[in-house]
Amino acid sequence: MAPDKYPVVILAGGPTPEKILEAGETEVERAFIQIGGRPMLAWVLDALRESGICDDILCIGNPERMKSTFGLSPTEVAQDKGSMLENFMTGMEHFREHPLVLNVTCDIPLITPIVLKDLMSQVSTIDAEVYYPIIDVKIFDQKFPGGKRTTQHLREGTFTGGNIFIMNPVKVLENRGNMESVIRDRKSPAKLIKLFGLPFILKFAFRQLDIKGLEDKGTEILGARLKAVITPHPEIGFDIDKPEDLSMIRAIMGGAAGNPDPVSNGTRV
Repeated sequence: MAPDKYPVVILAGGPTPEKILEAGETEVERAFIQIGGRPMLAWVLDALRESGICDDILCIGNPERMKSTFGLSPTEVAQDKGSMLENFMTGMEHFREHPLVLNVTCDIPLITPIVLKDLMSQVSTIDAEVYYPIIDVKIFDQKFPGGKRTTQHLREGTFTGGNIFIMNPVKVLENRGNMESVIRDRKSPAKLIKLFGLPFILKFAFRQLDIKGLEDKGTEILGARLKAVITPHPEIGFDIDKPEDLSMIRAIMGGAAGNPDPVSNGTRV
C-alpha cells in the first residue's frame, strides 16, 4: 500500500543546456534560470510543499546556493555528483529505508499542487515498485500547442514520458548495473539488443509494442514491478531542454522578470 506522504529527491544539478546559453540566456545553472521573476527550482519546491504529499526533501545540486536562495537546511541539500545517474543514486541511497521515493527534475516549473496530488492519487491505486508517468501527446498538444517532445508510438497511442519517477529505492540500488547499462548504451543498438533481446527491439522498431510489453520488459530488467501511469497532466512532461521550451514556459508564466500573461494570470493551483 502506498504511503500518504513521500520523501522527495529533486534533481537540481547541472548546467544550463548549451543551446539555451547560445540563445542568450546568462544563467549558467539550470535550476536557477529565471521564470516569472523566480528561479525555476522555486516553482517546483513550492508545488511540492503545497501539495501535502511531500515528506522529507533532498535537493541535489549546488548546496550553498540552494541554502541561501531557498532557505533549505543542510540536511535538505546534497552536492551535485556530476551526472544525473549519480545524483539519482545518491537520492536513492539517502532514502533507502523508505518504501517509495518521489524523484523530480528541477526543470518542470509548470507542475502544481493539484497535478502532484492527482498523480500520487493514481499511484496509490496501483501495485508496483517503480512508477513511470506517461502522457498522451494529443493531450500535450492540446494544452501546449507547438511544444516538441520525444514520443513513443505504442498500440494504445503515442505517448511522451514524464519527469517524475516514483521508485522503491532498495530495488533500484539492487539493480543499479542494469539501469546504468540502459543509460550508457541507449545509443548503441547492438548493446541494447543484448540487454533487451532482439524480439523486443523488433517490436519497438515496427511499432508493435504495447504498454504491458514495456512494463513486462522493464520489470524483467530492473528486477522490480514497473507500471506506467497514464496521467492527464502534460505539465509533468514539459521540461526545459531547448530555447523554444524556455520561451514557451516564460510566455505562460510571465517571462523572466515576472509579468503574468493573460494565459496564466499568475495563478497556480
